[in-house]
Amino acid sequence: MKKKLEHLFNDIEKKTIEKLKNSKPKRIWYEFTTVVFEFDDFYIELESVSEIADSQNKYDEAITVKIREISKSYKPSENAKLICENKLVSEIKTVRTFLYFTDSISEPKKVKKLDTKWNRFMSKISNIKQSEIEKIIEGTSSSYHSVITCRPNSAKSKKARPEFSNIIDVGLVLKIENEFLPVFVQSNSFGFGHLERNFLLTENELKKIINNYELN
Repeated sequence: MKKKLEHLFNDIEKKTIEKLKNSKPKRIWYEFTTVVFEFDDFYIELESVSEIADSQNKYDEAITVKIREISKSYKPSENAKLICENKLVSEIKTVRTFLYFTDSISEPKKVKKLDTKWNRFMSKISNIKQSEIEKIIEGTSSSYHSVITCRPNSAKSKKARPEFSNIIDVGLVLKIENEFLPVFVQSNSFGFGHLERNFLLTENELKKIINNYELN
C-alpha cells in the first residue's frame, strides 16, 4: 500500500528553527507570502510555497512553508509591515497537518446545480445581475471538490485513502513574550493572509485556530 506523501522540514530547516529559539530579532516583518526575522548581518525567512500533492484531482497542490537563513542584511520592501521589534522568541512549535481532497463532482447536472448556487451568492454580494455573472464565468466551472485539513492522527484522517493523503509541516507558532505569532499556512491557502487581521494573538485566540493542526 502506498504511503502518505510527506512535506516535512528537513534537517537544515530544523537547525534554523533551533537558532530562532531564545533569540531576540531586531525586527520581525510580514510580506504576505513571507515572514522575516531580521538580525544584524543575516535574516531568517519563512516563505509559503506550492508543492505537489497526492490527489485524485489533477491540479491540486499542497501549500507548505520553506525556512531558510540568508547571510546578508535584510532590506524590507515597500509592502513590508513591521510586526514587532527587539522582542524575545521564548518558544517555538512546529505546525503539522493532514491534507486530502474529496473526489471531483463532474456530473453535468450536479455541477450546474452548484454553479447556480454560486452565481446566486455572487449576485447578492456584488449587486450584479445573475445573467451577467454567468457570462463572465461561462465555461470556467467544470467540477467541484473539497479540501480537507485535520490533525494527522485524527479519526477523520484515518478515513482518507492513503494514496491521496498528505502530511505537511505548514509553519511555526512562536511565543513572543506573552503573545503568539502564527506563521503557518491555514486550510491549504497560499500565503499568510490571516496575519492581515492580527499579527500577535493571545493564548485563547490561538486555541481557536489550531484545532486542525498538530503542534510539536
